Amino acid sequence: MTQKAGLVAAVVAFTLCAFAAGVAFAADPEVKTHKQPYPDRWNSIKNPPVSKFGFPPDIWAAENMSFKATGKLVEYYLTIEQIKWNIVGDVYVTQWAFNGQVPGPLLTATEGDIVRITVKNNTTIDHTIHPHGFWVPVNMDGVPNITQLSIQPGETFVYEFMAKPSGHHFYHCHVNAATHMDMGLYGSFIVYPGPEVANGTTANQAADPSLRIDRDYVMILDEVDTRIDDGESGGMELGHPRKIANFNYFTINGKSFPETPMIFVREGDLVRVRFLNFGYWSHAMHLHGHAFAQATAECDRCPKTWEFRDAMNLNAAQRTDIVFKANNPGRWVFHCHRVPHATNDGAYPGGLLTVIEYENNPYLPVIPQLPLPGFKHMDDPKTMNMSLSHKAIKKQLAGE
Repeated sequence: MTQKAGLVAAVVAFTLCAFAAGVAFAADPEVKTHKQPYPDRWNSIKNPPVSKFGFPPDIWAAENMSFKATGKLVEYYLTIEQIKWNIVGDVYVTQWAFNGQVPGPLLTATEGDIVRITVKNNTTIDHTIHPHGFWVPVNMDGVPNITQLSIQPGETFVYEFMAKPSGHHFYHCHVNAATHMDMGLYGSFIVYPGPEVANGTTANQAADPSLRIDRDYVMILDEVDTRIDDGESGGMELGHPRKIANFNYFTINGKSFPETPMIFVREGDLVRVRFLNFGYWSHAMHLHGHAFAQATAECDRCPKTWEFRDAMNLNAAQRTDIVFKANNPGRWVFHCHRVPHATNDGAYPGGLLTVIEYENNPYLPVIPQLPLPGFKHMDDPKTMNMSLSHKAIKKQLAGE
């Protein structure tokens, strides 16, 4: 045998052996392809039964939801107009508004109702309404030039759809969304569960049917650049990506502290607050003096769990329900722990801060003038010394 022939024979023999080994390996599922360099912790987790694509069955529970029509028609009339909106004190900003207010009116329905919203455009530019979170027919989705033609100045458009699923949803304009959302065209829409919901949960109950809600609040978080009216935003239009860093006021339901809406409770109440972060920035809301249970899903009928905490993070467009027991009488603050968000044009306190007030509170202190005398803007050089002595702080509070 020549050297060349021997080499060919060796290659053929090696190939046949490799093929045979491959066949044997494929037929033996116990043979491992490699030795893991470290333990695979996922192998130690006991997985629940799986359905589509290997996900737990409750992930797809929403797909199998049935919605029973109530036979009830719920009608709303919304007019879009330009206004001057008062944020706090003597601070005003130009806004486009639903029915003359920012946010727009709180809309409600029961799951299975037919919702009809008639929108009249009284401004000089186009608008639509997008029902965010609803499962609507495509021609009711409110996206201009994709699902509908935008509503021209002076025109009227009627949206009609079934209210589903239950939960905290919202509505907003989808024309040049960055600008029109900044300009105030948004509002909350609560869909209450129908009486047929499992476990007896009704409109006045939390996800746990044993919890009866005594007080119900909606808090919408947002941010505003009031300098846009003065041409002081660096020449950038509303919605410009770089303008996101220019917001100087932060609002709860359209108002900055100390004019934010308060939460009034009686001792023993079970209180639900439905939060919506409509702005671009994320916020870390912290409740003093209490722990709360936070829902992990925005749809009332979607699978969810409840987690106990005293602070939570809300990202853009995220909604969450919290429930707390009013069991610690006093006056407590509920505020964003990203402290610059609790300022008005840099002055603390302001912005995303509100107060929980107990009725017949025996511990009521005298409310000081707000903002406190002597407090400076956060960009004032005099406030940049973070090691102020107790004596210096007392002087600052006294306005000296």
